[in-house]
Amino acid sequence: MSLRLQREEGGIALVTMDRPAKRNAFTLEMYQALGDFFSELDADDSVRCVVLAGAGGHFCAGSDIGDFDSNRDDVAQARDYADFTLSMTDRLKFCRHPTIAAIEGVCVGGGLEMAALCDLRLGAAGSRYGIPINRIAMTVDHRELVDLIEVIGHRATLEILVEGRIFGPEEALAKGLLTRILPEGGALDAALEAARRIAGTAPLSNRLHKKFIRRLRDPAPLTEAERDEAYACFGTEDYRIGRAAFLRKERPGFVGR
Repeated sequence: MSLRLQREEGGIALVTMDRPAKRNAFTLEMYQALGDFFSELDADDSVRCVVLAGAGGHFCAGSDIGDFDSNRDDVAQARDYADFTLSMTDRLKFCRHPTIAAIEGVCVGGGLEMAALCDLRLGAAGSRYGIPINRIAMTVDHRELVDLIEVIGHRATLEILVEGRIFGPEEALAKGLLTRILPEGGALDAALEAARRIAGTAPLSNRLHKKFIRRLRDPAPLTEAERDEAYACFGTEDYRIGRAAFLRKERPGFVGR
């Protein structure tokens, strides 16, 4: 399989895109596997953080253009393809656990879009970014544009699309696409280190903060029940564990309840 799922200690999961000969460019089968993995992880209360990485020195070159003749050859096929692939990447987007993209080498097209769906994005020196699809007269789906705009804004999104230029990690950091830059070859180690830090904190807090921030993107007023949810943590076992450990100056052993 061109995607691998590994379970690490402490509730950390590593999803690796493993098609190095194609710079991990996605096939329909890989999109299906991505969706299946993230459905499995999302339902698992033992998971604390998920790292998404690529094999062979690259993150992801997007969708495999070699497959376009068979599945994106006309308007109807392209619409069906988008509906399917976005239904799979939505499982990454809406994963309730914190997610980290560990980026080496190429991170372009749909690969950049997948990285943008992660909560943290750690890019190595020498990594490369862009969405040069205007070179083959393609456009990005409105649903994908919303996700990019939320991360880097309208102007930077338009700049990336109309120039079709490939740029480095320093510019990606300045645009808000990257969380931080690591030495070349160091993105995965840094991502796993960050995942361990996250895994040592209260999982309910992390899941609720993801939920709250996503909800606040919706301009509709919060309901009373939604406002009250911000205080539900005070009734959890983890709050009692965390408070007691703090007073004893010990490391808390959160249980996710």
